[in-house]
Amino acid sequence: MGQQLLKDHPEDLSESYTPTTSDILKFAIVSLIGSFLFIAPIPVGDAFNIPLGFAIDWLENSVFQVNENVNIAVWLLLAFVTISAVGTVLTLLIKPEFKNQTLKNIFYTSPLYTISRLAGLVFVWMIYLEIGPEFISSPWTGGVMMDISAHLIAVFLVLGFAMPLLTDFGIMEFTGILISKIVRALFTLPGRSSINLMASWLGSSTAAIILTRGQHEKGFYTGRESAVISVNFALVSLPFSFVIANAIGIAQHFVVWYIIISITCVLLAIITPRIWPLRGLPDTYSEGVGQQIDENIPENASPFQWAVKLAAKRAHSTSGKYVIVSGIDTYINIFMDLIPLVVAWGTISLALFEFTPIFQYISIPMGWFLQLFNIPGAMEFAPATLIGFLDMYLPAILLGAEGTPVITQFIIGALSVVQIIYMTETGILIAKSKMPLNVGKLFAIFMIRTLIAIPVITLLTNLFVNL
Repeated sequence: MGQQLLKDHPEDLSESYTPTTSDILKFAIVSLIGSFLFIAPIPVGDAFNIPLGFAIDWLENSVFQVNENVNIAVWLLLAFVTISAVGTVLTLLIKPEFKNQTLKNIFYTSPLYTISRLAGLVFVWMIYLEIGPEFISSPWTGGVMMDISAHLIAVFLVLGFAMPLLTDFGIMEFTGILISKIVRALFTLPGRSSINLMASWLGSSTAAIILTRGQHEKGFYTGRESAVISVNFALVSLPFSFVIANAIGIAQHFVVWYIIISITCVLLAIITPRIWPLRGLPDTYSEGVGQQIDENIPENASPFQWAVKLAAKRAHSTSGKYVIVSGIDTYINIFMDLIPLVVAWGTISLALFEFTPIFQYISIPMGWFLQLFNIPGAMEFAPATLIGFLDMYLPAILLGAEGTPVITQFIIGALSVVQIIYMTETGILIAKSKMPLNVGKLFAIFMIRTLIAIPVITLLTNLFVNL
């Protein structure tokens, strides 16, 4: 029933719909609440956070963290990964008939995902019990992934029911109509994608990916558009960027550092959709759903009038039941399908970095590239330009080492933020979605962003910063 409700939900009114006062108020009030929760900046010391960020922090630190040794999020992680793996194996053996389409999609899966879930099951218990090979149970491999996965559980518990407030009550239609021409001209995207940027910039790149994949599956973005948004707009949030700057050791330069990051990201968002591989992705809507968006404005209506009409129409067609079903579907998909993959492949990736010299070898060409721009310690810190593909915090670990030249910290630290694609978080979310991007294309986009960003960041740093 949940999947059918989600499928039938979009535009269920005729074109003759006339906005009513109650629909307009419903759009305005709920959208204001959703916008406040996702993008309202609230000062916290030297930085700021959003309301949902406070909720996530409260859930992690006050609810889940019972004491120093007991974390409920870790117990939930163990339960989700175990149920996912055991359920998949039992489904393969028994082949039950699932009445719920979501559960059927979760447990009837491919051999690769079956193996991944079993690996996740083995890894998560080895990490929790601190047994087995060090390259799995080490604090820098499995330990990191345990922390990331537990954090993701808190994030998604908060976002599950909050996301429809931002996506399904009209604010995206309203904003999309008003700025569609500008966004289309700059980024080849519909205007509603600006909401994704704001949600990520002030909130969470993970939230932005979840928002985008949901909009793609509901017919509001094509495959190409959803891919462009995910690899260009799912920025590391402004608050977390400050955390990165502090870890690297350049917090005193944060304002100019983040301005340079923002300029670079805008340039990349203009360039990359117009070149391979993003340019050649299928510009079609999800099969079985079709196009559910039209940002063309009729000749007899002003942009504001049309924006209000579409927003009110969207709000009218959204019910409380839909919000509940949408949240439950999100929870099932994330906890039973995604989290086991994060544990499995994230642990393997970090093990390759920590216990093999592979990144030292493959980063040699990047060292030569950095030398072209006179970046101090080019060969030594070349691995930091590539390891971000695994996890965005790894470059900060390398750059935060004592004795690292400040200008190197500044440039490569900024690079680690603008690269955007991190397989332990955003990357696996994208690869597991219905977007037309696999790991190979994600790595190609990661490298293209890296090669373009290095000279841009270096030029801007030399122009605006005295390090």
